[in-house]
Amino acid sequence: MYYAKEIVNQLKQSRQTAVFGAGVMALGVLNCLTVPPYGLHIECCLVSDKRKNPGQVSGIPVLDFEEAEAVLGKDALIIIAAVDKNLDSMEESLHSHGYHHILPLTYEGDLWMLLRGNLYREERLSKGKSYITLEEAIQEACVPALRDIYEEDTHKKISIYTAMCHVDRPLSEDISRYFWEIPIQVGAALTDKEICEIRDNTGGHISHKNRQYCELTALYWIWKNDESDYVGLGHYRRHLELEEGDLKKLACSDVDVVLTIPIFDVPSVGEVYRRDHVAGDWDVMFQAIRSLCPEYLSAAKEMEAGRFYYGYNMFLMKREILEPYCEWLFPLLSYCEEHCAKERDGYQERYIGFLAEHLMSVYFLYHEKEYKIVHVRKHFIGK
Repeated sequence: MYYAKEIVNQLKQSRQTAVFGAGVMALGVLNCLTVPPYGLHIECCLVSDKRKNPGQVSGIPVLDFEEAEAVLGKDALIIIAAVDKNLDSMEESLHSHGYHHILPLTYEGDLWMLLRGNLYREERLSKGKSYITLEEAIQEACVPALRDIYEEDTHKKISIYTAMCHVDRPLSEDISRYFWEIPIQVGAALTDKEICEIRDNTGGHISHKNRQYCELTALYWIWKNDESDYVGLGHYRRHLELEEGDLKKLACSDVDVVLTIPIFDVPSVGEVYRRDHVAGDWDVMFQAIRSLCPEYLSAAKEMEAGRFYYGYNMFLMKREILEPYCEWLFPLLSYCEEHCAKERDGYQERYIGFLAEHLMSVYFLYHEKEYKIVHVRKHFIGK
């Protein structure tokens, strides 16, 4: 078990466990924690009002607080399964009903990421595939000081960019510990405000497409304008969680690609995309693959039917891999841009960014035997 060992032990040692929530997040939590490597018994899904919820979730009964009195002791461990904005009100509701042994899991939260990471590891091992963490991959590599990373005698230069936008909300955390990150303003062509020294509207760029391409305008800029040996990309609220010395060790290792712990979708990646986004976009993406690179179709179908995909378009990889990846990715995205429906709301306007996350999964699923791919934790900065 690589991640969150203390929490996993807490889960397994609890005499009674219930999930507070009966929606999409609860569905994912139940499908994660009731199978190996956890194998938990969940008494019920607890809700405030049964009229607004299904009668069961994955075979687990849904009970309101009054019904739960006959099933749950007040010392039961209650796992909150929530989107981040509802967490505080759900904790208050549990406290008001006498439950104080609480474990919050939110969609973007770090703990949920780690728990599903253990599940992903288990799934890969069950298929005879490897799962390697960044820490494991570089533990034998050289260990000079991280702050020497930009000295001229550095063996390989590593540049990790952090996408920032003029409309970003203020952060609730100090991010100075990520001192190796290079801020890059995305969508700089769409505003007169300059918030970063490096902006995505210089050199070769597609900055004007940021509303649809999201952080991919930074990826395009990196592809066309940066020549570092390793390049990476994160977001202003999502950061690759690296320890002191990891980057210099990486430069001395045989690692090709570093990806974040994947997102877990139930019942499948394809079904969840069709539920949460514009279903026709998914069909167009498959049309693009059939038209431009049909050899990837089998990997695309495997991704679609599976339950994991690499989210957020975050990565750290060798320049020699970034080049063919971008040469493959952007023509597919141009095809989607040309053929997908144009009328959509503000959230769905980001459809190119959403599709690219799944295409990243297709690409590295197809090439997983060629590249040494390792996984890194992601830190999300909440409200």
